Amino acid sequence: MKKLKKQTNRSRPLPVLYGLEQAFKDKNGKKTILKDFLTDKDWWEHKGKTYLAVILTHDAVKRIADAGGIMSNPEYTILTQPNYQNNYQYLMQIKICDTKGQCTTEMGESNRSNLSSRGRGNPANMAQKRAYDRAVLRHMGLNGLLGEDELEDVEPIKENMETLTEEEKQAVVPFINKIWASAKKPDLAKVQVEIKNEIKSFSVNQLDFLRKQFKKKVAELSNTF
Repeated sequence: MKKLKKQTNRSRPLPVLYGLEQAFKDKNGKKTILKDFLTDKDWWEHKGKTYLAVILTHDAVKRIADAGGIMSNPEYTILTQPNYQNNYQYLMQIKICDTKGQCTTEMGESNRSNLSSRGRGNPANMAQKRAYDRAVLRHMGLNGLLGEDELEDVEPIKENMETLTEEEKQAVVPFINKIWASAKKPDLAKVQVEIKNEIKSFSVNQLDFLRKQFKKKVAELSNTF
């Protein structure tokens, strides 16, 4: 495989086979390569049991939508209301249109079984965000990519979180997900830097919990690579 030249705005190799070499047309008809449009903060790799995927942040998807001329007034329709018979599922339909009048319709769902810890507090919003991300990526012709809100908990956390308040739990879950999504030690080191940058906002219990997860992931990677 041909080695990619190192980009000036990132320090990690690009997973070429997983979608970042794709291009989309912006609102002026200009071809835009995804890897040149995104920064390191816009995506990460998620290693599942049988697959490797590139995950885009919701903000990155919105930037792609803006660049592609997708208008900021999507139409949402609630197709199902949550109840005990449907596992308390929200099913949302979205219709997005661009400035040229081309439209795409997609759906997003959320229920008790397919939400991460951070999404369980607002399942309706998660269904909306999933629908939006799916619609934008399909409208722009970008395949094989996932929005961050598609993910369930990346890895079950064995240690309980009883020492944390609900607010503290919600604050650390994104960092826990990033820790367990790290495929290599350099990826984990970047998460460590992010945690250090936010260290003043964490309580003693939050930091202790994050350190435990970090040490577990370091041990796992040491045994794998």
